[in-house]
Amino acid sequence: MKKFAWIITAVAVIFIVYHFSVQEKNTRLENALAVQYSNQLTSSSEKLVKLSEAIDQTLIFTDKTALEQPLDDVWRLSSDIRASISALPLEEGTSTQWMNYLNRIGNGASQVRNGKVPLEDWQKSMTTARSNLITLSNEWAFNTKDQGKKDYLVRTFVNRKVNDKNDKSWKTLGDSVKAYTESDFPMTASETDQQKKKDLEHIRDSEVSENQIKERFIKFFPALKDATLHITESSKDAPYPFYHVEFHKGIRIGYADFTKRGGHLLSYLLERPFEETTISVERMKEKAKGYLKAFNYADTTIVDYRENNIAWHIANARVDNENDALVYADGIQLKIAKDNGELLGLNAMEYIQEENIPTQAVVPVDYHELFTSDFVVEEEKLAYVENDQLQQRLAFEVLTRNDSIGTYKIYIDTETHEILQSEKLP
Repeated sequence: MKKFAWIITAVAVIFIVYHFSVQEKNTRLENALAVQYSNQLTSSSEKLVKLSEAIDQTLIFTDKTALEQPLDDVWRLSSDIRASISALPLEEGTSTQWMNYLNRIGNGASQVRNGKVPLEDWQKSMTTARSNLITLSNEWAFNTKDQGKKDYLVRTFVNRKVNDKNDKSWKTLGDSVKAYTESDFPMTASETDQQKKKDLEHIRDSEVSENQIKERFIKFFPALKDATLHITESSKDAPYPFYHVEFHKGIRIGYADFTKRGGHLLSYLLERPFEETTISVERMKEKAKGYLKAFNYADTTIVDYRENNIAWHIANARVDNENDALVYADGIQLKIAKDNGELLGLNAMEYIQEENIPTQAVVPVDYHELFTSDFVVEEEKLAYVENDQLQQRLAFEVLTRNDSIGTYKIYIDTETHEILQSEKLP
């Protein structure tokens, strides 16, 4: 009996020592994190003030030479503050609004410096933005101060996820930034189009029922017709309404998402064990084309594919029916099993969002004038890519090679002959 009591006492002592050891480590971690976050917050608040002062300098001068340094300071400081914010465990919405607002300021300064945005437009928008930065800096300092107590930083950041009150406080600040963004930087036409795409506003199809989705799922995936299905609707605050289908059949489990309007397949994922056999590349391509045709996505073509030990990963782009140009932004990604070609995954979000393609002239390019004699044009085709203003532009996709330098893929605007993108291929 005494021996048993001694064992219990020993276990209790070990538990107590372990408990206090863990608690001490947690306290040291909290202190270290609190100091780290405090330094980052103080630095960010100070940089916000410096940023507003740099903006003041851009409102004083009209001489381009005098404006170079202030505009460079605005770009640099906005980038530094974004880096500080990205390192903080802020509420996601707040962090996003801060990053967007500062990114617009930094990009604006860069565009003014490069002559892409008139100085008058910049000065007009910055008149209110610089005062907003002062207000935000003061609110930031207030949110981090709390009479200088370390406990506040621990509660707010180290244990942020369990403290709704602090989340609401930071979310309020994020809402302020969002309001300033909307007033200081109204959406351009191209940005408005981007938002409409994200919300799938262009889909005019009528809504389908849950039973219709079940029927469509079985039609698309006949091998899973006797699987156990569980269908739910998206939440009310989702950017667009969709159905979420979870399925289970033997060793296969997964899900599929369909839009509520029109019942378009958004995404698909299947998980199962894999064999060691491998189908050929030709068979893989046949399978990919077959799946896309079955899902009514036949106006696409394979533009790239890669493999790992269990699957092929295939990138597809829509082919424009007017000029056969590739629309990379309207892409579909497939994942196909290497052992038997079974569809393991699909992402059609970009395809369903669908780009608004404008009419554009095609003016031939004299490559002898554009490239040095050392470069040889190996391939040319048409493709739509984004320019700096997020607009889809028809471009010549040119593969050009130099034996000593390598191969480059270059996109040239078919109308203006502006170089939209350039990348060196591996």
